[in-house]
Amino acid sequence: MDLESLVNAHQQQFSQTEREILAFMLNNEQFVADSTITSLAHRTFTSTSSIIRLTKKLGFTGFAELKYFVKNSLAEAAPVNTDFIASGARDINKTLSDLTQRDLTEVVEKIHRARTVYCFGTGYAQRNAVQEFAKSMVACGKFTHVIPAKNEFIGSVQAMGEQDVVILVSLSGSTESVMETVRTLSLRKVPMIAITGAGINPMSHLADFSLHYETTPTRLPGHKTPYHSFVALTVLLDYLTRQYIKFLEEGNS
Repeated sequence: MDLESLVNAHQQQFSQTEREILAFMLNNEQFVADSTITSLAHRTFTSTSSIIRLTKKLGFTGFAELKYFVKNSLAEAAPVNTDFIASGARDINKTLSDLTQRDLTEVVEKIHRARTVYCFGTGYAQRNAVQEFAKSMVACGKFTHVIPAKNEFIGSVQAMGEQDVVILVSLSGSTESVMETVRTLSLRKVPMIAITGAGINPMSHLADFSLHYETTPTRLPGHKTPYHSFVALTVLLDYLTRQYIKFLEEGNS
């Protein structure tokens, strides 16, 4: 558990002043981990007694225990990628290298034979990527439908059949909020192509075909959650599009 989760678990207990202190703390966790109680009181325009009362509401014996908790939470966060620029090139090159060693004939044939190609991305960046991929497929004469959100994905299952194909784009391949729907598609024998970050995951395990892209995480200043670039995902989808165009140029119909 991190500080944000802890605050959310106790959010009904705080006064307006305590909420303002917490807002500062959540936006400046490194400062909290390094500061004294007097420094924190000064930065939040409050008193040390206010800070102590707040720490006890959070379940700590005092400010020292809170500091220790925040420091450990930050240490467990995603590491800073000290070679961030070069890692982007490595992600692209590794993704392309893996793709060029695979025979994608069955994948593009499955797309070509499908009555409808359904595309679903589990996150904002993934949905943007599949939007561009879908435009390319439509330009190639392939009827493609992008599912815009999770609820629509769940609601579309009844319309999907064995003559369709569903392209799932995810980072982890284990987004629990959609896995029940993925399992349902598998039981209904709806063909699926999973495109996920590298590694074995539940989504790729259930899919008929699995493709992977590289993305080296880093931690941005002031953030604990990792930042992922999806440039290699875009490269993968572009490569798949080019393979499909090549398939058509070779006279397949």
